[in-house]
Formats: sequence, structure tokens, C-alpha cells
Amino acid sequence: MFQPIARIVEKGTLLTGQGAKIVRKAQVAAMHEATQFGVRAVKERTPQGVSGAAGGLLSTIQAEVRKRSSGVIGIIGTSSPYGLVVEKGRRPGKGFPPEGSMLRWIEVKMGVSREEAERIEFPLRRAIAKKGTKGAFMFEQTLKEDWQDFQRIFDRHGVTIARELDK
Repeated sequence: MFQPIARIVEKGTLLTGQGAKIVRKAQVAAMHEATQFGVRAVKERTPQGVSGAAGGLLSTIQAEVRKRSSGVIGIIGTSSPYGLVVEKGRRPGKGFPPEGSMLRWIEVKMGVSREEAERIEFPLRRAIAKKGTKGAFMFEQTLKEDWQDFQRIFDRHGVTIARELDK
């Protein structure tokens, strides 16, 4: 014979009104961990220019966590105007790269003087405009290839939420 058993709970985290605070705290912690993991993964895939890790695109890749009333948002991005071009590449016929934008690169990569770099820059810019460039897809690859790692971070924090609410 089946006998229903009921238990009245008079204490616990859920009944203290702290549940939403616990969930929010864990969401923020999970997002901070996920964005920091993502920044590291994107930087590993980012091509290093003439500045190396000390400057250039690599140094501009950062994370931001925003708290919204509907949840928490994590953003990984770059403030560099060249970030999108490096990520997606440049289509042929898209126009010339900005004048002067490649001088330092030419000097370092080709080992030439400033004057020689200025002479080489226009033909190089024209070739890039005509042929385009390939993208590195460092943001896209991170999301696609490391998706399970991101998922594990949030799963682990979900377990933390469950444990805290069960106290």
C-alpha cells in the first residue's frame, strides 16, 4: 500500500529569502571564470604582430562582466580597430588599409628603414586591397572549440548553487 510522506520544512536557505542572492553571486562568479578562461584561450589563438605580447592586438583583448536584471552577460572583445580585420580577414576589393597603418610592421618584418618602409607601404596596401587577407578567427574558434569547457564551468557553478540552496 502506498503512503504519502510529507515533511514541513521550517528552516533553510530557500525560506530565508537569500535564494536569489545566492544564485546571482554564483552566476557572477561563473561568468567571471568563463570570461577569464575565454580571454586566455583567445589570446593563445591571436597572431602576434610586431609588438608581440607587450602591445598590439594581443594586449587589447579583455573581458567584461555585466550584471543585468535578467541575468549576467560576459563579453570578450578587443578595443583595437584592427581586431575585426584580424578575426574575419579582409575581402578582396574591400579598399585600401589606412595609410601609415603598416609602416612599423614593414620595418620590423622586412628589416628595412623608415624611408624604405614608406616606399613599400603603398604597393603592399594595394596588394592587400586587391587580394584580401585571411582571418585568424581566434574568437570564433575559441567559442566553437572550447564550448564544452565553458559548459563545464557553468555546470560546476550550478552544482554550487544547488548545494548552497540545500543548506
